[in-house]
Amino acid sequence: MNLTEKEQKAREMLCLPLDDLESLTHLSLRVSALSPVVGLFKIGKGSFTRFGRDAVNVVYEYGAKVFLDLKYHDIPNTIKDAAKAAGELGVYMFNVHASGGFDMMQAALQGAREGAEQYRHETPKVVGVTVLTSIDDNILNNELKISGNVQQRVFDLADLSSKAGLDGIVCAASDLKSIKERLPKRFMYVTPGIQGINTKAGQDQKRVYSPGEAVRDGSSVLVVGRAITSPKTTEEKLQAGYEILQDMAKYL
Repeated sequence: MNLTEKEQKAREMLCLPLDDLESLTHLSLRVSALSPVVGLFKIGKGSFTRFGRDAVNVVYEYGAKVFLDLKYHDIPNTIKDAAKAAGELGVYMFNVHASGGFDMMQAALQGAREGAEQYRHETPKVVGVTVLTSIDDNILNNELKISGNVQQRVFDLADLSSKAGLDGIVCAASDLKSIKERLPKRFMYVTPGIQGINTKAGQDQKRVYSPGEAVRDGSSVLVVGRAITSPKTTEEKLQAGYEILQDMAKYL
């Protein structure tokens, strides 16, 4: 697939989750089929639990990068060890729950540096998870019993992530306008809940945005799942991915 310069840049920003795959063969087929339009693959709890580092190696075989999406959340010493393991794997990026606190996030940074240096990898980007995109004000207030609104909670956790020295945060694209100007210019913004041009995001996503809107408002990495994988054929999946790149490229 011949991509323009802007579409190629968009490809490096487009991240596809490798979820709900029954075997390593299925995972390999998905990476092989969609790597022409996807430069970053997200390996989450399901695939990493099933396939371990083999899943990471498959992505490397196709020249793509790995976002290790395990959302670490534990005491600082435990997180330092997990982050060191992520650094040893050579992943491009991994995440921690910002609600784990300042010391835990700093421990993640230290572990990532140590693991990467040991194997001469580039130090992974470490991003803080603020508020899951499946959570809205109703869930925040009435189920989790946390007062205030989602936007303020996102900013508070983003600010804490910045103070801890993290590279960026995971947040909804709809939160970018309200928080981006209040955070460092160097910050990365990883945004799930992105719908396709002719395909929707998953029904469990409460706060969704189009790809172009997300780039326009400052997203660094767009996590797009079912909007690409829900079409039936490989050709339709590639077309959905390519349409997303085209929409992103308008704002690059």
